[in-house]
This record gives sequence, structure tokens and C-alpha cells, in this order.
Amino acid sequence: MAFGAADARRSLLWGGSRSGMLGWSGFLGMVACVLVVALGAQVRVPLPGTSVPMTLQSLAVVMCGFFAARRVVVTGMLAYLAVGTTGMPVFAPGSEGLVGDTGGYIAGFVVGAWLIAALRGDRNAGMVRLLLAGAAGTMAIFACGLLWRTVFFGGNLGFALVTGFVPFALKAVVQLGVAVAFVRVVRGLTPANRD
Repeated sequence: MAFGAADARRSLLWGGSRSGMLGWSGFLGMVACVLVVALGAQVRVPLPGTSVPMTLQSLAVVMCGFFAARRVVVTGMLAYLAVGTTGMPVFAPGSEGLVGDTGGYIAGFVVGAWLIAALRGDRNAGMVRLLLAGAAGTMAIFACGLLWRTVFFGGNLGFALVTGFVPFALKAVVQLGVAVAFVRVVRGLTPANRD
């Protein structure tokens, strides 16, 4: 049986390839994930009282988790980490990458994106399932970031929470709502949604 364009689109966005390999469409999806998160990192707003800037990286990770197959999004996040570690300017300006005090968030992109892709269901999943998947992934990113900040600052969990979670909690809720709304709009425009 032929593997057509509609099947390729479904494999990239919702399921993965039949062979278990990443394939050409998966490679393009991986590159797209790297680019989207790198672009989100460039939107950097410093906040008073914390070294963690406000960026659109976590929104980009949530979007990648919603749209890409698990192996595609995990490979994309690992590629993002690898590219950033080589010195390419894909992390937020001024970031020290994985060795700095925000390194846990960056590493958490892999876990968060995987969780979202694993929990979001198929392309017909309802809004509640998408919200829960996105929330789980977002909390995983926060958990990795806070764990790293706690270690980085000598075991001070209170400081990690005040500087690495509290200023960003409302933003996380808003961006999750934006991401879910965007997914639902795209699904409504996609012909594959009606077959």
C-alpha cells in the first residue's frame, strides 16, 4: 500500500513513521522544532529580582509537543541542546546554556516536550486532554529548572521558587491557553481533520 502525502503529514504531526525511523518528514519536523524554540529564545525580557528572563521558549516547546510526533519532538529538543552547546546562538541572549543557573529549564525541554507528545492523544483529542498534556509538560520544565536552581544556589529551594517559578506561573497558564487555542484553530483548518 502506498504511503501518501496525507499519511506523511499524519506521521509527522501525530504518530511517527511506520518504519520506526525518523525519515525525511521527521527530519524536517526536528529542524522546525529547533528553529521554533531558538526563535522563542530570542524574545527575552529581563525581570527584576531574578536572573531567569521571560522568553517564549517554553511556549515553543509546548507547541512542538502538540504538533510533532514523540520521536520527532524529542530528537528536536536534543538537537536544540546540542546546537546550543556548540556555541550557536540558539539560547536566550546572555544565557550560559546548560551550565548556567537556567540550564535545568533548557534540559527540561526534552522531558516536557516528550510528556506533551505522549499525553496529548491523537489529532482529535479534546481541549481538556490538550490542557492536561500541556500542563504536565510545563510542570516538568519547571521541575527540572527548579531542581537545577536549588542545587546551583546551594540547596535553597525557597530562593529557587521565588526567582524561578513565582514570576512565571501566570505566563505559563496564559501561554498554555494560547497554545491549545492555536491547536484547535489549526485542526479546524486542516483537511486531514475531516477524513
